[in-house]
Amino acid sequence: MKARSGPTTLTSTGVFAAALTAAGIVVLTGSATAKVNIKQTLVGTVHAPRATGQARLSLKTGSSGKFSVKGRHLPAGKTFDVVVNKIKIGRLTTNAGGSGTAKFSTAPKGNVAMLGVDPQGGEVEVRDDQGDDVLDGEMPDDNPDSAIGCCLGNQEDGETECEDLTATECRSEGGTPTTATDCLPDACGTTPPPANTVCCIGHSAAGAFVDDDPEIECEDDASSAECAAEGGMMVQGTCDMNPCHPVPPPNIVTCCVSQGDQGEQEGEPQTEPPECEHVTATECMASGGKVSSAASCEPNPCVASPSGAFLN
Repeated sequence: MKARSGPTTLTSTGVFAAALTAAGIVVLTGSATAKVNIKQTLVGTVHAPRATGQARLSLKTGSSGKFSVKGRHLPAGKTFDVVVNKIKIGRLTTNAGGSGTAKFSTAPKGNVAMLGVDPQGGEVEVRDDQGDDVLDGEMPDDNPDSAIGCCLGNQEDGETECEDLTATECRSEGGTPTTATDCLPDACGTTPPPANTVCCIGHSAAGAFVDDDPEIECEDDASSAECAAEGGMMVQGTCDMNPCHPVPPPNIVTCCVSQGDQGEQEGEPQTEPPECEHVTATECMASGGKVSSAASCEPNPCVASPSGAFLN
């Protein structure tokens, strides 16, 4: 689920590091097994222009660490969804002064929720109960786009650890490459996840558009390694209530967009069925699409039935 930004090397130039610091971003990474410490400013949106915030990630290894999201100058006494790449991972509640902190850890306890996603390279949002984002920011990522979860044996304790490496780096260090794009959820985990933990998998149906309300699948019997292999996130909760799905943003519609003429085959014109997308009504009209009354793109409500009518 991680949306990686372009590869960067912080140790290659002091100028780049200074630029990140000036922007309110601190990234400390180095070798494959180096610790990661990131502080990223979250900016208030038009729905909360005075709000300020910060997301902080601290990883001891690729699959062990903490994450927190802080907000200030938000509406007092309210609860907000904490969203990473359009999937809800927890909640933030503000005090009488409009401040609050949501805490996550790979070893959760008490009021600290489970950290089952690597936020690096991902969009972090704080969303109110109307579906509007009040804080927003994008986490930096120093890992190359080709990095994957690599299972490395720890000679000290004999346990296997997951680190973000390229497949070539992984093999050169005697590790086993996985199909996961990162180490959270733990792509090398062998122990069952904590009770009441599910795997959340987002499926974008927006095509070229940014999907603000993706289809989110919830699996309640996946191990962390299985979840990682499917590109999912581990989140606390049960699939009965689908804890993965945040409050949907307003003004999102189900849109049917024609794929047009796909050329001819054996003298007959070939066309593809309309594509289903979750976008704003304005984006739907701009793409020449038609708004469907369907709430979901699964099954595709834009496909014509044998009678010629759309299934919406």
